Order: sequence, then C-alpha cells, then structure tokens
Amino acid sequence: MENSLNETDSALEETKTSHRDIDEEDSKAQIDDSGNQGSTKRMDGSLRRMSRNLSKTLTRQSSSIAEALPETTTGWTVFTSVILSAILGYEVQLQHRLTHPPVTFCQNATGSVIEQVYKKLTESPDHILSRSIAPSLFVGTRGTISSTAAYFMGGPSSASQKYMRFREIITMSQDGANIAVDWEIPLQPKQETSNSKEQQVDQSKCKSEILEGPIQKPVVIILHGINNDASFGYMKSLQRTFCDRGWNAASMNFRGTAIRLTTPRGYNGAYTGDLRSLVYHIAGRMAPNVPIFLVGNSLGANIMTKYLGEEGLAGTLPSCVAGGASLGNPLLLDSSNVKFPFSVLMALGVKKIYLDNWKSIRALKDDYSRQSFHKGLMASTIEAVDNAVAPIFIRNDEFYPYGVKIGYRNGEHYWFDASSYRHVRHISVPFLNLTAQDDFLVSRPSRNKLGYCIGNPNVMVVETRCGGHLGWQESPPDTAFGSSSWADVATADFFDAVMKTNTELSGTAIGHNETETVTLYESSVVGPGNMEKDLKQIQKDSIAFQRTIKPRL
Repeated sequence: MENSLNETDSALEETKTSHRDIDEEDSKAQIDDSGNQGSTKRMDGSLRRMSRNLSKTLTRQSSSIAEALPETTTGWTVFTSVILSAILGYEVQLQHRLTHPPVTFCQNATGSVIEQVYKKLTESPDHILSRSIAPSLFVGTRGTISSTAAYFMGGPSSASQKYMRFREIITMSQDGANIAVDWEIPLQPKQETSNSKEQQVDQSKCKSEILEGPIQKPVVIILHGINNDASFGYMKSLQRTFCDRGWNAASMNFRGTAIRLTTPRGYNGAYTGDLRSLVYHIAGRMAPNVPIFLVGNSLGANIMTKYLGEEGLAGTLPSCVAGGASLGNPLLLDSSNVKFPFSVLMALGVKKIYLDNWKSIRALKDDYSRQSFHKGLMASTIEAVDNAVAPIFIRNDEFYPYGVKIGYRNGEHYWFDASSYRHVRHISVPFLNLTAQDDFLVSRPSRNKLGYCIGNPNVMVVETRCGGHLGWQESPPDTAFGSSSWADVATADFFDAVMKTNTELSGTAIGHNETETVTLYESSVVGPGNMEKDLKQIQKDSIAFQRTIKPRL
C-alpha cells in the first residue's frame, strides 16, 4: 500500500512540474512578444532623464557664469582688460614665432650680377634680406587675413600733391584692343610751394615727358592679379613705394578691366602680346641708359615671367629692360588644383568680367564661340570656366615673332601653355621671385618648381615665413593702412641694387644689350631630353646663401 501511495505522489509532483514548465514558457513567450515595446519605453525614459540632467547641468553652469560676471563698471573694465591681455599675449607670442629673416636661393656664380645684388641686399643686419620680418599683429600673422587686407584695402591716398596720377589709353597693334595704363609720377619738391598756375604748368611738362618722351627717370611697369585692376590697394602701394624712390610707376590694366573691351577677346594667363606691346610703347620713349623694370602680382607675375622667358630665349627683349620681380607667382598654372571656396570665387570674378563686357563679346557670331561662353557662364568653378572658354582664348606663339592665334584644345592645353616655369630658365635679366610659406594659393606649386628657377643664374628666389598672398604686412604698421609692405620695399631695394651693380660693371644702369642676350641663350637652350638631368645637376651645384629659418613650431 505504501509503495502505491509513493508512486501516486511522484506522479502528482511530475504533473505539477510539467505545468510549471509550461507556465514559464508561456510567460517567456509573452515577454518576447512585448520585448520591443519594453525596450522602446526604456530608451525613451533614458533619453528623457538624460535631457533633464543636461538641462539642469546647463542651468547650473549658466547660473555659475552669471554669478561670476562682474556687476559694476569697474569690474567689467578689469574683466575685459584681462581677456584682451590674454588675446594680445597669445598674438605677440605668435608674432615672435613667425619673426625670421627670409630664405634666399640662387646660384653662387662668382662675379655675376645676382651675386653682386645679393651682397648689396645683405651688407648689414639691417638690409632687406638680412633682417627679420616681424608680421603685423592680427593681420600679418595670418595668411588669409593678410591676403584679404592686401586685396580689399584702398591703399595710400592719391590726393597728395607730391605725386601726379593720370591714365593713358594704348591700342594694341595685334587686334585693336585698348588697355588702360594708370601712371603715378613724383613731382619736383619746388612744385609743392608754387602757386596753382605754375604747378599746373609743371605738371603738364611732367605728363608730356611721360607721354612723348624722352623719359629721364626709371619706369616700373606693374601687373595685377586675376579679377583685379590697378585700383586695388596692393597695386597702389607698389606704385607709391617706387615713386618715393623718384621713379615713375605705370600700372597696366589687362584688357577688359578698368575700361570696356573693344574686341571680343579678353585677357588670360598665357597671352603675353599686350605686355609686349606696352613695353615696346614705353621703351620707345625712354632716354638713353634709363631702365625699365617689370613687377607682376599673382597671375600678372605668371604673365610677366612668361614674357621675359620668351623674349630672353629669342634675344628680342628691349635693351632698356633691366630686371623683373615676381610676387606670389604659382609658376605652374592649373585651375584643377584650386580648392573650394577660392575656385568658386575666382569663377564668379571671371564671369563678372564677361558680363561687364558682354556688348563686345556678343560680336562673336559663330555658334561655337557663343556656346563656349554660355558654358563658361554656367560653370561653377574656375576649372570648369577654363575648360569651357579655353578653345576661344587669344594666345601667342612662344617663339619669335610671337604670332597671334585663337584657341586651345581644352583647359589642360591652356594651363600647360600658360605655366611660366617652362620659361623662367631663359630669363636674361636679374629676376626676383618672392613667395610666402603661408600663401594658400601658390606656395606649394611655386616650391615644387624651385629647381627651374635656380637653374637660371639670373634668378633669385626669396621665401618668407609669412605674408599670405600678396600681403607681407610688417610690424609696426604704418600710420596709414595700405602703405608699403615688406615685399614692396624688398622689390624696390632689389631694383636699386640692380641699377647700382650694372653701373659698377658696365657704366650704365641697364647693363644689358641684345647682342649679349643672343650669344648667351644660343648656348644655354637645352633640349627636353636633357632638361631633367641638367636640373638635378643644377640643384647639386646651387646654394642657399642664407638659411637661418627655424622649423615651424
């Protein structure tokens, strides 16, 4: 009997156990069915709690800040002074880190003009290539701000009675295009105290000397950058610097800038015909042994470098041209390397010039030209604009007699023809190439083509720690914003040293004639196959005269 009862109890226990298992499985199934809803509710709850905690934290911090702020005028004065002192202290430290002399690269050819020029520019610690460049606070210490200031500030005033400004319109012989040349010339000291009638007569004489000749003082021709003209601050600053030396300054406005186009072809970065015509015009007015110098900025530097190389190779450079200076020159022109937002801004500037001169551009009646301009106007970047309108650009042969042609195959064909690094090795006069390490537009391509520059014994390359694109504002700043920057003074000192050296070596300020140029470059032209080999040898033989710059911090 007991065994039967035990068996019955065991069976009941097994039945209860099986029922509990079934109940647990049912409960698990119900939990699984409602799992997603539970997880969502828990997540929502966590987010709400996090939001409340964050709000409380911010409220407490805001209250703490509000309680910490001063309540009196004196307190606010002290508080503001502390903040400004901290900012100024950081800026002074940054200025100190950036203050260094420039680095100079050139060939160490004993007795050459460049060697003599370099010695004159480094004779003492105070000379332009020996002394440290201290960038101006808040502007010169930052490349982008420095560049913006150079472009958009007005430059020195034109109201001074020490100088006279006027505009000359010159017609290009190639296609009848007109360009405007803005002259600034120094007046004699006696004219400042003379009466108005005498002053007008004297100014008329000075103007007549420039327009008819013979011009008795050195002339510096200045070229501007892309989408600019001679009215920009950096152009006026250069003009004033040269006038303060007693020289005449002529700022060239590219065709389609400053005045309306008279032909349907605007300027570009490869065409040197307009500069060639201008130099011929002015050279015909120069008195014997009075030099002409050329200065290019940005795209204008590329055009000027290409022009000097073309003329140097053929031996056709006018004998009165004594030297050149290139500021912010990319050397390698390739719009596909221009990054946002500068690619868009450059494109907008080019399209604005097209629209300003649309009346003349409409003279192109053929469908292909019209379609090219339409594509250019619709393009969003400078690369796309170049690709669209390059087939209808005006251009010239790079060899004498520099025949005028129309069109490139595409943008790459145009960029290759425009790149001045291919021509810098043929420059036959003393030449300064000046760049800044923080130039966001041209520093890298210019440094990559350094070998082509120092491959020419007439070329001096100067690189500064700071300066931006055409900025180079130096501390302490001048009393009037927009007056001479470090680069302006360096360029003028370079030209002055060239004239002194030429006078010492040849008895004239020019020191250059066509016969010498032809003889020199008949022996220096190198075929493409040997160019790379020669450049490697040149880089081994070349020397950096001064390399005092420290690694960046």
